[in-house]
Amino acid sequence: MYSLKNKVLFRGNRSEDFFSYVEKFRERFQKQIESDEQLLDLAQRALVGESTAVMTATKEIERQMREYPYSGRLPEAYQGMDVTSAIFQEWLGFSVAAPWLYDRQHMYSQKMQIIGKNISLAYRGEYHPYPHQFVSADRVDQLRRTLITHNPRVKLNQSHPSAEFKINDPLWPGRFIRIAVWISPRVWEGFTTITFRRQTVENMSLDDQAGSGLIGEEAIPLFRNLIACYPNLVVSGPVESGKTTKGNTLVLEQLLQAEFSLGVILIETHPESTLPLAPIADKHRIIPIIASSEELMDVGIQSLRHDPDLIYMSEMRWSEWLFYNFAGEKGYRGLLGTYHTKESEDIPYQAAHAVYSQSGGNLKGHLMATLKSVEIVAVLEPQRYGKKKLMRLSEIRYDPNAKIQVVANDLVRYDDQMKKWFYNSDLSAALKARLSRVNPGCAKELFGIMERLAQQAPIEDPIVPSMKCQVVLEGND
Repeated sequence: MYSLKNKVLFRGNRSEDFFSYVEKFRERFQKQIESDEQLLDLAQRALVGESTAVMTATKEIERQMREYPYSGRLPEAYQGMDVTSAIFQEWLGFSVAAPWLYDRQHMYSQKMQIIGKNISLAYRGEYHPYPHQFVSADRVDQLRRTLITHNPRVKLNQSHPSAEFKINDPLWPGRFIRIAVWISPRVWEGFTTITFRRQTVENMSLDDQAGSGLIGEEAIPLFRNLIACYPNLVVSGPVESGKTTKGNTLVLEQLLQAEFSLGVILIETHPESTLPLAPIADKHRIIPIIASSEELMDVGIQSLRHDPDLIYMSEMRWSEWLFYNFAGEKGYRGLLGTYHTKESEDIPYQAAHAVYSQSGGNLKGHLMATLKSVEIVAVLEPQRYGKKKLMRLSEIRYDPNAKIQVVANDLVRYDDQMKKWFYNSDLSAALKARLSRVNPGCAKELFGIMERLAQQAPIEDPIVPSMKCQVVLEGND
């Protein structure tokens, strides 16, 4: 339904094309300003909702509509908006993609992807075509330029054709939307790709994760006692497997259990954790840090002077692994990171190779540093309809005297055919001793729980060798 103001402005030719009208509107405004940069600045500020910019844009729309009234039909994508809002979105805003950001019917859609002029929306983890297109590839590039201008830390050009950043979510105050962009030459001309990922889940407890089917209900006390012993842990899996959610849950459990104010260093290149916003955060010392790859090692070392009890790094790449290994070798406990891979046993090799490929040095030396640092790996996988599943929880074992020196000792394993988790209680003596030193009571409880679960549903063959690590350790790299 149109406002009274829009009814007054609603005059003219009813067959007028909306997109042609906005293009003429844009041309008239362009003649009034001094440069494209001035328009880009207005668009950037208006896109993020700055009141002065929105007011300036709205007044300009109303001024032009009095002189050049529009009375055609609004396109289907803009049904439910008034004329002024529709022109604003097509001129400076998110264009036909705006309903995904502002209409509450889309608030539980996790993702939106723009490829060229086409749009797809994801519900329950699966994409479906959106029935409306951008009017042109140029309009997509306008949106891309405006989004990038919003974040001065982001580089996106022919030399850096990909970027990641975040914006606030208009539908969920206090939450954000992660955005990944590819431009030419990473993709073909006319195929600019922009993927929006909405944070639709609150920080989940272990009970919540059991309720969602991510872990078994019987494993709640196992995880609760394990995390209370502050192991060095990596949460791994492909995109959309729930790594960040699981990492947040483990840190949240440590915060809830703590009898004193915990120091948490949160290091991210592209911020995505919501822990600093959790209600429990006020009782603890959470320091959220943004650091580029080039500065992350220095920032990480500096962070150790701020008395952390936990260090949490998401989306680990070579620079994060370099610091993870540095801290682990120095004896720091309570290290937690998320990483992209599906095989527990190969994480030490992949971490070492990531550091070696960027910083050089000796691959075997980097591997030894990783083996001293990583103790436990949790592997998750995405399921149909947006579900997530813990597939493995593994201890990383290194024995220089064994035939195969590096193995993943699976403590929890999910069987897809039987739809059931199986368990193994055979922790190495070294890891048992470390966990017991940190928290004797919880360690004892943990070992008892693991024995009971392993008796009820034992893993028949828990050892998975890492042949990649073996090749490096034998000097055949």
